[in-house]
Amino acid sequence: MKNYYFIWIALLLALGGCENDPYLYNDVARLWLSGDEEQGATTDSLFYSFSLYDFDVTEADLNLVVNLTGRAVDVERTFRLDVVDSLTNVPAEAYAIAEAVFPANAFQAIVPVTVQRSVAGLDLSKENAKLTLRIIPGGDFEAGAEEVETYSLVWCDYLVQPDSWSVINYYIGPFSQARYKFIIDHTGYTEFDEFNGDYNKIFWLQGVLNECLEEYNADPANAGRPEGWPYQNDNGDPLQFGPGLDA
Repeated sequence: MKNYYFIWIALLLALGGCENDPYLYNDVARLWLSGDEEQGATTDSLFYSFSLYDFDVTEADLNLVVNLTGRAVDVERTFRLDVVDSLTNVPAEAYAIAEAVFPANAFQAIVPVTVQRSVAGLDLSKENAKLTLRIIPGGDFEAGAEEVETYSLVWCDYLVQPDSWSVINYYIGPFSQARYKFIIDHTGYTEFDEFNGDYNKIFWLQGVLNECLEEYNADPANAGRPEGWPYQNDNGDPLQFGPGLDA
């Protein structure tokens, strides 16, 4: 009997501890932030490059994901977001945050944040814009654990080397802004995982790129274009595609 008594006391203490643990499910409605996985979000930030799109794309919607730990209810509820100034380098004119409303019977809300391609005081062709948001506790919701209380949206106007570039690096050439832009403009590829181990497809890509490059360089109408004529690599040398290139 004595053993059962101590087991019961230990169980009560454990349950009491769970009520105060922000990582575990309980009746306290807590919100925490993440990003849209379809937009390439990571645990603490979402990175977006305008250079993947034409110059007429002047703004973009980056999705902030607001997650609920606790009980969903059958009515809409509002919540509040705040800008973390110490982790933000853009003025208020550089972004617009949509209405912060949590849907009824839901455990997740999407808040689009519209960001501008041109930001006063920043050269996004060389540096990043960063907006960091956090949950303001109060009303119907409390904030989640500290490490997921804030989330950063980061954007730029230069091309960022994708992880999958290593798949084509030897056969196409080392990463450069010019080489990546040419691939995007002429094939539409921004990722190269599907080429992994498929050498026939890699050689096909190599051939397509060299054919397109030859056509570009043979057309006098391209003289005066910012890409150069012949098409220039980042270092000013003529762009090339092929195995064993140093730049």
